[in-house]
Order: sequence, then C-alpha cells, then structure tokens
Amino acid sequence: MRSTFSGFNTARSGLFAAQRALDVVGHNIANVNTPGYTRQRVEQTASTPMAIAGGKGMLGTGVNTLAVKQLRNEFLDYKYRSEINSQGYWEVKRDGLSLIESIMNEPSDTGIATVMDELFSSFQELSKNPENQTTRSLVRQRAIAFTNSVNSTYNQLEKMATDLNFDIQTTVKTINTYAEQIAVLNEQIYRFELNGSNANDLRDQRNYLIDQLSKLVNVDVIEVSDGNYNVASDQEHVGKKMVLQINGQSLVSHDRVYKLSAEEKQKSEFFDEMGADVHLNVVQWADGSKLNTKALQGELRALLDLRDGDSGANKGVPYYINELNRFVEVFAQEINDLHVEGYGLGGETGYLFFTANGVSTLDMQNPDAPKITAKNIKISLDIEDPNKIAASSSEDLLPGDGSIALKMLELRHKSSMFQEGKPEDFIKSLISNLGVDTQEAIRNAYNQYTLTEQVDIERQRISGVSTDEELSKMVMFQHAYNASARMMTTMDEMLETIISRVGLVGR
Repeated sequence: MRSTFSGFNTARSGLFAAQRALDVVGHNIANVNTPGYTRQRVEQTASTPMAIAGGKGMLGTGVNTLAVKQLRNEFLDYKYRSEINSQGYWEVKRDGLSLIESIMNEPSDTGIATVMDELFSSFQELSKNPENQTTRSLVRQRAIAFTNSVNSTYNQLEKMATDLNFDIQTTVKTINTYAEQIAVLNEQIYRFELNGSNANDLRDQRNYLIDQLSKLVNVDVIEVSDGNYNVASDQEHVGKKMVLQINGQSLVSHDRVYKLSAEEKQKSEFFDEMGADVHLNVVQWADGSKLNTKALQGELRALLDLRDGDSGANKGVPYYINELNRFVEVFAQEINDLHVEGYGLGGETGYLFFTANGVSTLDMQNPDAPKITAKNIKISLDIEDPNKIAASSSEDLLPGDGSIALKMLELRHKSSMFQEGKPEDFIKSLISNLGVDTQEAIRNAYNQYTLTEQVDIERQRISGVSTDEELSKMVMFQHAYNASARMMTTMDEMLETIISRVGLVGR
C-alpha cells in the first residue's frame, strides 16, 4: 500500500536529481575555457516502482541519479593523437630545415657562391697582372674570405647539431615528466573508481597529458580492467589500469614508469672524422636496453633525423655537411693540382694553395695529415707570402705570364668538375634541393596542422562545452527543481488538511 508520505519522497527525489543536474551544468560552465576539459552529463533513470494495492499496475516512486559521465569519443581521441604526432614531426623538421637554409645563406652577398665568385674574379685580375703586389694581396684576401665562409658555414652546422642534441635531451626529460604525472593520475583514478564512481576530472587531466605526450613521441594507449568485481554497484568495476607503450615497450604500466634516457654520450664518428670533438646523446631506455629510434615518430624523431640524418632520404645536418665536404674536397683539389704546377714571383713551385688547418705543403705530405674538409680548409702556410702565389706556368718567369692564374679562373666554367656541373651549379643544386625539402616540410606542417584542427573540432563537438546549450539546460533543470519544490508544497498542504481539519465538524 502506498505510504502517506511517499509523494514527499517522490518529489524529494526529483528535487535532488534537478539539484545534481544543476551542479553538473555549473561545473561545465565553470570549465568552459579549461584546456582538456570534457563535458559531463548526469544519467538518470526512474526509480523502482511499487505495485498498487488491490489493483493492477505500478506506481512510480521518483528518479535515481545513476552517474555523472563524460561525453568522449575514443576513436576521435586516437585520431587526434595520431595527427598531432605527425604535426609535431613536420613542425620540428620545418624549423630545422629553415635554420639550415639561413646558415647556408644563399643567395646573399656573404654566401659561399658569392665569395667563390670573388675569388675567381681575383684569379682573373692575377692572370692580367701577375707581377702586381696589390693583385696578389687581393687573391690572398679573397681566398681567406672563401675559406672563412666555408668554415663559418660548417661551424654553424656543427653548433646546430649540438643544439639539436640538447633539444633531444630536453624532449626526453619532458616525456619522462609526462609519464610520471600520468602514472600518479593512473593510481588516483584507479582508487577513486573502485567503488564504481567515475573520476571524470582526473581522467581529463590524464587525457590532456597524453595529448601533449603524443606530439613528442608515438604512444599506444591501452586500458584494461583488472578483473575485480564491484559488489556494491553489481557491475564490472569501471576503474581500469592503463598502459602506455612506445614501439610495443611500456613507458607507463599503471603506476610504474619505465623512463627513457638521453644521458649517455658517445663520441660521434661522423664529426670525429673531421677532427671535431662532438659527443652525442644516445636515446635508449633508462635501464640501458635499446630503443628502436627508427620506429619513433613525433618531435623526438624529427630531432633525431635532423641531428643524425646523412642520406638523401633523410637529410639532416650530417647530410649537408657531407655535401659541403664533397664540394670543398673537389674544389680544393682542382685548385691545388694547378697551383703546384705553377711558379711564384721568386720561382717557387710545388706549393699547395689550400691545406687542412693552414699547414704547409710539406706537412700535408705526412701520411697522418688530415684531408681537407669544410671545417679545416685554409690557405696554405706557404702562400701567406703573396709572392709565392703561383701565376706563371714557366720557371723562366716571363713578364705578364699569368697562364696558371688563367687556368684556375677557367675552373669557374668547368662543367665536369661535379656531377651537378661547374662549382656554381653545385651550390645552386644544393640550395635548390634544400629549398624543395624545406618547402615540403612547410607544406606538410601546415597540412598536418589543418588536419589536427579538423579532428579537434569534431572532438569538441562531442566533448566541448557549449555555453548556450548549458544555459538552456540550466533553465530546464531550474524549472524541474521548482516543479518538484512546488509538488512538495502541495503535498504539505494536503497533509495539513488531513491532520488539522479532518474530524473537526460537529465538535
């Protein structure tokens, strides 16, 4: 039989349900600008009805609030993290290649092509006036300017490699920091959800960290139930344990973190060959086990590609240093082959024009002498005296004989010097290819940014807070609250009539 006060209980349940819904609406509105926040919704259901005494049918008893849940789409989360991972890669690649472009500084008044052209022009003047001291000094100055330009370009590229190495260290530390924060949240979420509750705000914090982490490195997110059974809620326990993996290896396993490391330094064989003492950090697991860096993605992979890339398919700093070395080696050899055959003003012959580190020709004949590279190319110690610069092809030193200087000038147009053609063509080809790669990176970075934004817009349509929608819900739940309160007032008036007035007639 229905209780006299059951109407109160029914109205009270509506009152509490509306109040809970208003609380959630207020929470949504308060976090409308909170990064990573996910819209929440109250799930309600009719409470268990009771049978009508002596009749057919059932009588409702009000409403129950089941849970406060998030509105998320796991597929869109996965898609967003995949797109932002690619965006991170191409943005770093774009910035790195743009920096290499600025280092190469072509075309410009101070670029290698310009100072090389000025060197050839000085050879032309020397071929016309081989006895002129001013012209000889000009050749020496232009040669020094050429080597300084090449050295400066190399030094900036080497510094860029060491800067990238530092960026890799910083990125690995950031990855580890995110992993530690996620592990702490994993345990908090797990403990909170053991009773069947939903740790919505904690899950938002964790998902936001995973979004940030995904831009740095590719991670697989796996969330599995631990199999515990929640008797109180009579359902499979909703608190799950999360695992984050990189290349199939765990970075985070619930509350345990398996850190990456970029602390161990190894001497770079690439830079060592050029006489540079450069130590680069090895990215691996903190326990010393290897990490397949070739399978990495995101910003970390882009930094590694820029620091270590030495092939046509993966053009990083080493690739452009190799190209610069190839140019310097051939160019210096062509000049030297002609210069050693010529004669200076005093009849000196057999001197190299360019040497490694500016040593003498005799020192370069040492079997242990380094080869000429972009790092060490200098004018020979022997031609520090401009009079020893070879311009004549004859030891007779005939007046006006500048045939060797003329031959060195003709190298400007020697199309067989490089696969790309003459020296100028080599520089143009190198800069052109760099420009193509940079434009590709710029285009891909923009495209990936656009794709990421599109996916995020789709995600926000589901998970984002709309102030207009929340305000309309606020009005709806406010009316529901007022109606339930009015129902309680009506029930109170009815009971007042029964208690205070029934049976008073005839007294």
